[in-house]
Amino acid sequence: MNDFKIPITKVLEVKDHPNAHSLSFITVYGFQVIATKNKYKVGDLILYAPIDSILPQELEDKLFPVESKVKLHSHRVRQIKIRGAVSQGMLIDLGDIIEFLDLDKAKNLSEGDDLSLDLNITKYEPPVAGPSTTLKKGNYRKRNDHPLFHQYNSVNNIKWFPDIFPNGEEVVITEKIHGTNSRLGLLPFIGDTWYKKLISFLGLASKTYRAYGSNRVEISASSNYKGYYDKDLYGETFKKIKAFDKVRLGETIYGEIYGPGIQKGYEYGLTELNFILFDVKILQPDGKQKWLNPEDVEAYGKERGFDTVPILYAGPFNKEIAEKLSKGPSVICSKEKVREGVVVKARYEYDEEGNKRAYKLINEEYLNRDNSDNH
Repeated sequence: MNDFKIPITKVLEVKDHPNAHSLSFITVYGFQVIATKNKYKVGDLILYAPIDSILPQELEDKLFPVESKVKLHSHRVRQIKIRGAVSQGMLIDLGDIIEFLDLDKAKNLSEGDDLSLDLNITKYEPPVAGPSTTLKKGNYRKRNDHPLFHQYNSVNNIKWFPDIFPNGEEVVITEKIHGTNSRLGLLPFIGDTWYKKLISFLGLASKTYRAYGSNRVEISASSNYKGYYDKDLYGETFKKIKAFDKVRLGETIYGEIYGPGIQKGYEYGLTELNFILFDVKILQPDGKQKWLNPEDVEAYGKERGFDTVPILYAGPFNKEIAEKLSKGPSVICSKEKVREGVVVKARYEYDEEGNKRAYKLINEEYLNRDNSDNH
C-alpha cells in the first residue's frame, strides 16, 4: 500500500525556536518543520513535502534558485538539524506551485488535496544492502500467489495521525527492527488454477501449501528467484530456523529477517541471518483471518520457538512515553547505539475482520544518519 502524499494542509502550531531568534517551529500533522520567523501563522494553508520526497528539477529550481543558501542533495528532502533541533520535511507556499499545475487544478486548491502526481514529486526508495540493489526484470518467473497469503500492509508514521491514539488508550509499544520484511504461512491447498484443479482431481495435491517470501513477492510461487540479494535468503533463513515445523495449518507469520548484509550498519551482533517475529494471522473456521493481539504474539513466539520483537511498554498511551521509547540503543543488541524506532499498536481493539491499528514512530537520531523513513 502506497501511503506517500504531498498534501495541502493547515499550520497547527507556531512556536519560537529557542536557539535562533529568526526561526520558528511550524507544526503540520505531527511533524515539526523549521521556517523563517513570522512567515506562517496558525491556520495558514501550505503544501507539505515529507521526508524522502524527491522533487523534479523544475520545481527544485523554482524553490531553490541559484542564490539560495539551502540546496537539496540528489533532489531529496531529508530531515535536517538547525541549531540543535530537527526539521522534518519542507513547507511550500501555494503561490510557488501554481505555474506547475493545470488551470482548473490551480483554481480549485483545497485542504486535503494530494499534489504528488500533479507536481511529479515521488517517494525516495532506499537501496537495499547486498550484491544487487535492483530487482531485475526476468530474474524470476511469477506463478499465482496463494489467495490467503497476504502482504503486510504499510505501517504509517504516527505523525501523520497525531490523535490516532488518545492519551490513556491501552497500547503495546515494540522495538522496530531494521531488516527486510518477510512472511511464511502453512495454508490449506486451494485449487485456484487449472493445474491445481487437475492435480486435486487426480488426488495428487497435498492438503497443505507452504508459502513464504518477502513482503512483496511470494517466493514459493516463483522460480529461479534471486531478487535484491542475488539469492533466496528468505527460504534459506526459514529453513535454518525450521519455521515450517513450528507453524500449524492456517497460520501466517510476519517478521524481519535481519543481520549481516541486510541493512547497512545494523547487524545486531549477529554473524548469520535470523528471523524475528512481529505479527501472526490465524485462519478461522469461517474462512476469515484474524490477527493475534501483541501480547499473544509474544506468547506464540515463546511457545513455537520464534524470537519476537521486544515489548518496551504495555499500558495507557502517552505521546511523551512513545517519543522517549523511540530513542536509545537497540534492546536486542546494545551495540546498535541508535534503534530505528518503535511500533505502537492498539492493545485490544480489533474490528470484526480482526484488523488492528499499528503505527511507527521513527527515532530522530536514526533519520539524522541519512536513513529513510520508508521502512
